[in-house]
Amino acid sequence: MQEPAPRAPIFNQLPAVVVGLSAAIVAAHALGALFVPFHQIQMWLGALVTGRPPAGFPGQPLNGIPALVLHVFVHGGWTHLLMNLFILLAAGNVAARPFGRGVMAGAGFLAFFFLCAAVGGAFHLLLSGPEFGLMIGASTGVSGLIAAAGWATGGRTGMLRLALPWLVINIAMGLFGLFYSLPISWAGHIGG
Repeated sequence: MQEPAPRAPIFNQLPAVVVGLSAAIVAAHALGALFVPFHQIQMWLGALVTGRPPAGFPGQPLNGIPALVLHVFVHGGWTHLLMNLFILLAAGNVAARPFGRGVMAGAGFLAFFFLCAAVGGAFHLLLSGPEFGLMIGASTGVSGLIAAAGWATGGRTGMLRLALPWLVINIAMGLFGLFYSLPISWAGHIGG
């Protein structure tokens, strides 16, 4: 009986685009943690605003459209960042492979990641209630990478194997949120 080939470590030979995106997200968070004015600018440009903002809340440029993408660079603390970073490195490593190597491949991967983030952000805005809130974090983009990693490893079946449990978890969080305040964007995850 032939033994199966050993599996490569999940973080083996990370694509440069995944490392670069991860580094940019970490750098943005570190700068925001070190410099309060930078963090204020991050929140102003990057946080998706839901509901009716309180009086005196500064309006965002271009009606908040840049925040559909920039929210991936703003996190609510190191734990939030590290959770998203772990998924970005694991799923991004696999999801980036079908794009290939090189500048155009990296651009394609980034376009896909930020499209997932924008759709996840738009879905969050669509399903958010009338109360004021801010949505931040890279989980919209990394949610799309979870499904893409499944597709890259097993086509439609592989995608469903990874995406369906993630979908069920987020639907459960949404239902739980009907009864208890849950500061997680389940709709952003599903949209991503």
